[in-house]
Amino acid sequence: NLGNLYCLSGDLPESISRYTKAIETAPNIGEAYYNRGLVLIYLKDKDKGCIDLSVAGELGIEDAYGVIKKYCKTEEDR
Repeated sequence: NLGNLYCLSGDLPESISRYTKAIETAPNIGEAYYNRGLVLIYLKDKDKGCIDLSVAGELGIEDAYGVIKKYCKTEEDR
């Protein structure tokens, strides 16, 4: 996945762009939402990152729920 390669090379904006293109091409790929969500949270865009993680969880990426619990505020926390 090109998004992962750009992320590993430190080009986080380009990795987000590549994950977005993957999502546009195949919206049922939970890994793309999960990875984009992680990068967004790292870049301090928690709202968008948490939305992506939620979608990833709905698409079967179980690890997303642990990240959501750690980094995303729930309605109870607000």
